[in-house]
Amino acid sequence: MTEDFNYRDLFLLTREVFGDRMSGQFSHGDDQTMGANLYDALPISCVLNPVTKLFSATILVGASRNVTVVRGGQFGSAGDRVSVLGALRALDESCRLRLPDVYLAKFDVAFDRDLRLFGPRSDGPPAPSMPHAGFYELALDFFGARISLPTSDKVGQRMAGVLYDSFLFSCGFDDQRMMFGASIRLSPEGGIGSFMGRRPSMRTDRDSLAESLRLVDEYCRLRLPEKFLTVFDAAHGLSRPVLEG
Repeated sequence: MTEDFNYRDLFLLTREVFGDRMSGQFSHGDDQTMGANLYDALPISCVLNPVTKLFSATILVGASRNVTVVRGGQFGSAGDRVSVLGALRALDESCRLRLPDVYLAKFDVAFDRDLRLFGPRSDGPPAPSMPHAGFYELALDFFGARISLPTSDKVGQRMAGVLYDSFLFSCGFDDQRMMFGASIRLSPEGGIGSFMGRRPSMRTDRDSLAESLRLVDEYCRLRLPEKFLTVFDAAHGLSRPVLEG
């Protein structure tokens, strides 16, 4: 690692290389390790070692404390800017190879930044908020067999579960801000709270909640290979989710 390229430079270079493809960037505080999410789908870890003067980047799998390195997911180089830039570009290419084309096609559409910040809009005055207990039943009815191991808190204000046997999902009400939120956990450090550039609706009426759940479901289905979805849907007798009433 040369004196011309340091950890701060790495932090800035990743933003330059990945742009909107990267979210949730954070530093571990050791002045050599940073993490982030790429394509709202794949958590990564990057290390610029001041002792060995080497750079390495890793695509991570799993949201437990024991994170596993994906086979073939390790990218290394010398610690100078040119070498690190090459490793980051190889990392980006590998991420794209791991994601379905239909997901990338939608992700690559330019983000509506205003929509990403403030969520879907609805005309007219807000409808009455849905009771917490009703929300939990709504979510269970909506996902059906798509969600396994569902749990909730005592008042039904928050729920969690596994969607499509693949994604650690949670959602619920924030009483302090009177808002609804949903997230998918990608790694021990965190996950995503927006999906394909859109956040769940801030409103907590039935129609807005349904719209938010559909947004999450669409994200999950775009993330998964068609072969997986075909087998999963057939095994559970499923079609696309439809809310009655």
